[in-house]
Amino acid sequence: MSAKQLLRKTVKELLATVPPVEVERQSKAIAEALVPIVRESQNVACFMSMDRGEVDTQFVLEYLFRDGKVVYLPRCSSTRETGQVSLRASRAHHRHLTFHRMQSLQQVRDLKPQGTYQLREPAKEAPAPLPAQLDVMLVPGVAFRLSDGARIGHGAGFYDDYFHRYQLQHNGEKPLLIGVSLMEQVVDEIPLEPHDWRMDCVVTGDGQVHWTTK
Repeated sequence: MSAKQLLRKTVKELLATVPPVEVERQSKAIAEALVPIVRESQNVACFMSMDRGEVDTQFVLEYLFRDGKVVYLPRCSSTRETGQVSLRASRAHHRHLTFHRMQSLQQVRDLKPQGTYQLREPAKEAPAPLPAQLDVMLVPGVAFRLSDGARIGHGAGFYDDYFHRYQLQHNGEKPLLIGVSLMEQVVDEIPLEPHDWRMDCVVTGDGQVHWTTK
C-alpha cells in the first residue's frame, strides 16, 4: 500500500466514526467562515457532498443562492462522452469533471444520486460545457495540510485534471481554490506528486481560515 493509499484509508476510517450531528456542526461553521471570503465573488463552483465522510455543503449552497451567486456543480463524465481533450498521455480517453450552472437551490435539492459514484450531480448537457469563468472553487478532499494547502483526494485525479483543464481554457489563469475540511481531515503530512495542486486556503470545521497565498 502506497503512502497515499495508507493516508486515505486512515482518514476515511476516522471519518466513519464522526457522528452526523458533529458533521453538521462543523459544516455550518465552515459555511459561516466562507461568507466574507466569497462576498465579492460572483461565479462560484461548489460540490454536492456525499452522505458521509466530508463537509455537508447544503449550508454554503443555501448562502450562495440567497446572495445571488452564479453556482456551478460538477458532473463525472469522460473525454469519450464529452469529446474534450485528454490530458493524460497514457490514455486516449479518461474520466473527468464538467461543471454545470445551476438555476436555483430547488434544482440542486431535486438532484438524485446517479452514475458510477452514485453522486447527486447535474444532468448531462450537449454539448458538454467547457470550463466557465470562475471566481472561486470550493474543493473537497480526503485530507488537507494547513501549512501549505496540500490536498489529497480520493485518487481518481478529477480535480487536478479540472484545474489543468481550466487553465488551458483561460490562458493560464485559475480561480481561488478553497479547500473545505472537517477537523478530522487535517493532517500534518501529505505525500505530494508533481501533478498535485495546493489550495489557496483551507477552511476548517472550527470556523478558521488558513491562507497559504497571502
